[in-house]
Amino acid sequence: MNANELLIELRKFVLIKSGLRNIDPAHCKIISEYVFQETKNYVSETTIKRFFGFANTLHKFSLFTLNSLSQYIGYDDWDSFCKDKESQTTSAQSIWQDMRLKAQAITEVSLVSKKNNSGVPFHATSNRSFYYPDLDYFLKNNYQFSTISAQPGQGKSILLAHMAEHFFVSEYAIYKNDIVLLINSTILTRIISGGGTLKDWFLKEFKFESISDLINFFKKNPEKREGRFVIFVDGIDEFLSKSEYFKTFVDLLYSIEENNFLKIIFGFRTNTWINLQPVISGSAFLNKSWYTGLFYDEDTLSNLPSLNNEEILSTLSYLENKLVTIKEVSPKVMGLFKTPFWLQVYFKLKDENKLLELSNPLLCYELIHYFLEKRVFLSKKSTEKIFLLKKLTDCIFERDNKLRVHKEKLLTYVNTYPEAYEELLQAGIIVEEKRLSTAIPTEVVRFLNEDIYTYFLFIQITEKFEYRSSKAFFEHILQSFAKESVLRSHILDWSIRFCINRNEIAELKNIFKLPFSNQEKNQSFDFICYTSKYELTKPGGNFNKLTVGVDFIDIMATGRTMSSLYKETVRSISENVLNEDVQIMLHIIECNLALIDVDKASLLNTMQLLKRNYKRLNELFPINPYDLILYFYNNMVNKPNEGRTLEDKIIKLCQEIDRSGPKKNDEITTEEILCYRMVLLTLFSQKNYAECHRFIMAILNKYPSIFFIRHSVFSSFLILHLGQTYLKLNYLKKAQRIIQFMDKIIDSEYTYYTNFILTGFSMFKSTFYNSTHHYEQAVIEADHGLTIAVKHDFKMFEIALILSKIESLKHTEASEEVSNTIKELLNFLTANKISMPEYSNLNSDNFEHTFKILKSYRKHPLV
Repeated sequence: MNANELLIELRKFVLIKSGLRNIDPAHCKIISEYVFQETKNYVSETTIKRFFGFANTLHKFSLFTLNSLSQYIGYDDWDSFCKDKESQTTSAQSIWQDMRLKAQAITEVSLVSKKNNSGVPFHATSNRSFYYPDLDYFLKNNYQFSTISAQPGQGKSILLAHMAEHFFVSEYAIYKNDIVLLINSTILTRIISGGGTLKDWFLKEFKFESISDLINFFKKNPEKREGRFVIFVDGIDEFLSKSEYFKTFVDLLYSIEENNFLKIIFGFRTNTWINLQPVISGSAFLNKSWYTGLFYDEDTLSNLPSLNNEEILSTLSYLENKLVTIKEVSPKVMGLFKTPFWLQVYFKLKDENKLLELSNPLLCYELIHYFLEKRVFLSKKSTEKIFLLKKLTDCIFERDNKLRVHKEKLLTYVNTYPEAYEELLQAGIIVEEKRLSTAIPTEVVRFLNEDIYTYFLFIQITEKFEYRSSKAFFEHILQSFAKESVLRSHILDWSIRFCINRNEIAELKNIFKLPFSNQEKNQSFDFICYTSKYELTKPGGNFNKLTVGVDFIDIMATGRTMSSLYKETVRSISENVLNEDVQIMLHIIECNLALIDVDKASLLNTMQLLKRNYKRLNELFPINPYDLILYFYNNMVNKPNEGRTLEDKIIKLCQEIDRSGPKKNDEITTEEILCYRMVLLTLFSQKNYAECHRFIMAILNKYPSIFFIRHSVFSSFLILHLGQTYLKLNYLKKAQRIIQFMDKIIDSEYTYYTNFILTGFSMFKSTFYNSTHHYEQAVIEADHGLTIAVKHDFKMFEIALILSKIESLKHTEASEEVSNTIKELLNFLTANKISMPEYSNLNSDNFEHTFKILKSYRKHPLV
């Protein structure tokens, strides 16, 4: 037995003695303690890790280590262990078994190396079992070699390791009698760096001068063959990029004679396979001998598909130590994880940063930044690499040719920095390909991943504007990229991250003021929430507890979306911000949210926080918002409100607004928006529709163009409120004009509106159709609004829309539907443990009696 085989035997017996079937790095400390207890010799945990292949071994193991481990398993020393094992190897052992033992020694070391190099714990990686029937077919049929070709990071090395274990190595392997030899780049590097050749190594290990000699021997002596000889070869792309090794490899393929027992599986990057393909396609023998597999794609020259959702979730469940469902992972993050490499990056980032959640799409951008920081910005020759990547980006952007650039366009730069270019190829950041579809095959260079290209494209934009965001910065994005394209969406997300990282919050308002589409504005608003919530948790960030200011509040008030994300963001930041005025305004927004959610407990808690700052509220706002919120709370808990005190304050404010001179739209403050909104809701709830109309007219006097604001939802809110007021005052034609005006606003390409506004518009139209006796149309609008309200959890609107639907159905012949809708309302109230406040009823005065009955029935003990 050679030294490798003896070490493998020693490892096996150490495991048996320690009571372990398999081993991971955590066991090494335990084994170290066991050895010390048994022998009183201290073999360190690090040495044990090297012994089992979990750490690099730069030298041979000391005699002390080998003696200690031999004594641990019952021998006097290493020498006696070796002699015992040699005596067990008799001359009667067959050539096949001798080869099998040697191949096993090499394969086990290679497997340990592959598992250690796996960016994700090997047991957590997807085994891609869909490929197993394909390999089994190859093994059982008359093919000499097969290839697994894929781009870097697609997981081909891990797949090869899984297949070797599954079919040949594991305890329950189905082909135990076959010989499996797993050769990786480590073995080849060791052979070449030692001055040897693969031929010399093969002769030394297996006593045959070449694979061809081995095949001929067993063809002539079939009785000596006890199974198949299966060779896995991986990680040789770097060698094959050199002409001398490439020729040796081609000669190897040609030397394999037709047989039914020797099989070779190669793992290649697609750019290596591109160079090999002409060799194989030009030979009838190689074409016949090559098994392409079921999953081979001639366009991409790959036969390893991306990870599917089930495979991604399986790995994430291992990493998170819990069952992860698709609902818990952002679609953007899920898309990135289709390439296994990004799961490795996530595993490393997660170890350093436990604050990012899978549900947060920001994770996608943090992963890309983290990877590029390690592989490019902090690597050797980083300046040269960044320069090359920028030049590649320039060429792509100018020509818009699907991330590809003819290599000849980059030759000057490649020749100037050949080492940096080669390292970018090896890191899998860029790839070389041949376009065979053209008249003359041409070589192209491209980014492996579109997200990396987008990052460098964004870097180019920041450099163009001297690393400062501005209106011109966002105008450039608007003009340079197609509307609602994936690329523009990613560039906007990078911009948002850039602005919040630098605490340039005011510049984010440009997204809403410029003519980006409504979808882009809503997506950007959500990403602002995601990013700000995360940045606030980062130590040492520019956007922190001390720096959150009014600009951030302006955005939160302007984009009133009422989503669960919005609620979490407002709550999270209000709990952490140190600026008292900012915190006050966030608390007012929280109260608004609680009113819409009909959440008495949350409303009361936030009101108590606000009450401590009652004096400051008087100073900050045109009318104290606490008084308005208290009115709604009393309404919610059926508690009587004070007489004319609040009404007098509102009338006084209305007169002050009316007397102020006309102003431009950009002069309206967030404090005004928050107060005006609550005043109008209060007047409407008090059924003081005339004063409500006067208040809206006063706002219009102060801000004559306010209805033409397209970057804030406050304008749409004001229009809808005016429409509801017209209905109550029986100005039906004016209300109809509001519907027509709102339809135009929503149809406008660049108006910013939210699902909350759309639900409010459905509510208004349903009420309008009830008022004009078009009850069937009213039901349609109520149902449309309910669909949005249920999806986005707008509880107050759900109640209001169901009440509107009940009024509509009461005027039709559908008495059974009325009963069913009433039951739906009562079940909703019971399930959510909420009341039915007065401000939720937007129907006509004729519905008041029905509303009171429903409220009293709600309190009945049988309900």
